[in-house]
Amino acid sequence: MALRYKNILSDERAADALPMRFTVASIVLLIVVLLCASAISTMLENERIRDAGAVLSRIDSNAKMMSSQGEGSRVTIDINIPAKVTLVLGGLPGHENKWPEDARNHYIRAGSRQITGESTASYSNGGLNGTMVLGPGQHRITLESVKRTSDNRIFVKVYES
Repeated sequence: MALRYKNILSDERAADALPMRFTVASIVLLIVVLLCASAISTMLENERIRDAGAVLSRIDSNAKMMSSQGEGSRVTIDINIPAKVTLVLGGLPGHENKWPEDARNHYIRAGSRQITGESTASYSNGGLNGTMVLGPGQHRITLESVKRTSDNRIFVKVYES
């Protein structure tokens, strides 16, 4: 059936469905934007964790050498911990009060994620009485190997200079 000029002007079926098309298109666009935002957020968090892992690796490599050489070594290094990331040296998540049993452990906390690791070096804070927590930002830290007299164990004290 051929449409005539008069029928096209008076046929309103397409105009009736137009608000529904806009609604569906808006919902689909909103879903796509939310998925993109979630993917970008996850990507940025993974980047922060990777950067924190590089910082932790640098600290741990120095601490391992110092621990193997015995007491008396001291190194000062500058580090930058990414935003929304915390490094904990000498403990496990939720068990920080079990120091010195967990002194060889460390972890990265980024949001709700916690990545744990183990080292051959035993970590301590500057007072030789617990874990060392480093928050986001620039830090100048000193690593110092000391022997605890109560059990002759070598610890790497980590404190801010």
